[in-house]
Amino acid sequence: MSDRLLKNLGEKLQEARKKSGLTQDQVAKVLGINKVQLSYYETGAREINLTLLQELAGLYGYSVGYFLGNEQGQEPEVEIAFRADEFCKEDLETVAFAKTFLRNLCEMRALLGR
Repeated sequence: MSDRLLKNLGEKLQEARKKSGLTQDQVAKVLGINKVQLSYYETGAREINLTLLQELAGLYGYSVGYFLGNEQGQEPEVEIAFRADEFCKEDLETVAFAKTFLRNLCEMRALLGR
């Protein structure tokens, strides 16, 4: 992957994480990676594997295609807010599932013209 593509992917990852209201520590904990590794992905310093990209996309509520530049524009925004000082891995996994479900529902409704 070219440096320009890696940088673009990293910027999208960082923007999506911030829009999701998550810190690098929280995301790293859910994914089982360290914060430094996540930072490398967000700055485009390292290539990310497809499996990890899929996990991040689900967590943030985006499609993988959005991050790879295959889709124009931003995915429909899906915001889920809950009140907690700390997030455990299970909380974030549940939020990721709900975001993916709602994004898919929005896409299906758009296809049906609703």
